[in-house]
Amino acid sequence: MAIKMTLAEALKEALQDDQKISKYEAKVIHELVVAAGHLNAKERDQLRHALEHDHFDDEAYRLLSELLLKEDLASKRAQSKDK
Repeated sequence: MAIKMTLAEALKEALQDDQKISKYEAKVIHELVVAAGHLNAKERDQLRHALEHDHFDDEAYRLLSELLLKEDLASKRAQSKDK
């Protein structure tokens, strides 16, 4: 049985225990995004907000900020193809 979790739910759950996202929790979030294939605009905004306002250990911040950068670039490429 597959468990489907949104990015917002994953971030909320990761912050519940110690109010900090660890490298392990970031890897889980990263894998959720990879499995989904992409982030929509709302999810990119949620991740950007979390990176700006929540607590991450260094490795977690690096992993998810790189993911956000890749998603932003993919979104811009898709928009330029549509024009």
